Amino acid sequence: MWDSLVERVQEFFFNMLVSAINSLLGTTANIFEKSIDNVQSGIVETPEQFSPTLVEALRLISETAVMPVAGLILTYVFCYEIYILLTERNRGNEFDTGQVFFLIFKAAVIILLISNSFDLTLAFFDLSQWMINQISVGSLSVTDIFQTGITDGLEEGEIGTALTLLIVALIAMVFAFFIAGIIYLVAWSRMITIMLYISISPLPFATLMNRDWVGSIGQNYLKQLVALMLQGFFMIICLVVYAGLIEKVSVLIIDEGATVYGILLMLVSMGVLALMLTRTHTLAKSVLGVI
Repeated sequence: MWDSLVERVQEFFFNMLVSAINSLLGTTANIFEKSIDNVQSGIVETPEQFSPTLVEALRLISETAVMPVAGLILTYVFCYEIYILLTERNRGNEFDTGQVFFLIFKAAVIILLISNSFDLTLAFFDLSQWMINQISVGSLSVTDIFQTGITDGLEEGEIGTALTLLIVALIAMVFAFFIAGIIYLVAWSRMITIMLYISISPLPFATLMNRDWVGSIGQNYLKQLVALMLQGFFMIICLVVYAGLIEKVSVLIIDEGATVYGILLMLVSMGVLALMLTRTHTLAKSVLGVI
């Protein structure tokens, strides 16, 4: 009778531990899945889709505060080009009217670019959205895998193992909160950077008229825009790779009956994803040779 009572108590505590483990693992997976889903939808969004009100406010700021300064910079660059033209031609003794007309034509083109610079910068991210939409990203759901696969590896009465697994699952949940925060940070900081870049767009466009050190400002700005565009593409690729890692982990859990090791692999997969997401902007800039 006493042995039967002990077995019932052990069974009760074991079932309670398994239920707690399932709850913690489910919470961990749900936290991470929601962050992945939000990031995935956020990457696809253009600035206008993210916040039309904010984009219109930035457009007004760009036209009223930045555009006049861009006009001053363009005037300086135009005068600088006239100076270079005169000094290169024997201090004006061999004045070429054709080059002057060409210079005026370039100024007219740059004025047109400056006037539409805000819309041109937004067009970069419309192109980014098109690229990302060509990638088919499957479901990244992992809740069922870790709730059933890991606890199924426990045998009845293994209270010590279940208690260890409970502690590991609790640590995993805390780690998931931390990793999810990093993922949100990367996604939102990219969008804020995009907003900052489009708000100041008339200034670098005003320097494109010059081909020397002044013009390099505008060229570097365009490279940075393309880098931000490619960052979204690389972030989606990271999610695709993460889906492959999760599939590999699920095979180990189901086929080999791994428990703590399975949770460890899940945490490693989360960490690798967060690390690669933080490096996507640097990777995009290195592809374009941006300093």
